[in-house]
Amino acid sequence: MKNAIEIVFPNTKHRWCLWHIMKKLHEKLKSYKHYESIKFALENIVYDSLTNIEFEDHWKEMIEKYELQSNDWLRGLYDERRRWVPSFVKGSFWAGISYHTTK
Repeated sequence: MKNAIEIVFPNTKHRWCLWHIMKKLHEKLKSYKHYESIKFALENIVYDSLTNIEFEDHWKEMIEKYELQSNDWLRGLYDERRRWVPSFVKGSFWAGISYHTTK
């Protein structure tokens, strides 16, 4: 989908849905021993980071603390952070689509 959108609409920005990403936390991370702590940390990082640098620093701390380096889903999310993380998308016009959701 990403490649098709970029080809057909080269001047548009394709944003990912933060609500759907956060809804998948249980499915993608429930097997971890410290799932509840990971979920809490991730929610705080995503919703409370005011700058991109703050997000990246806290993300890396979380990955190290909970030894999540081998989680492909999280790695993919980090690689595409400019499409869904509030601190990265806040400077763009989104036609009324809000990046804020309730924790």
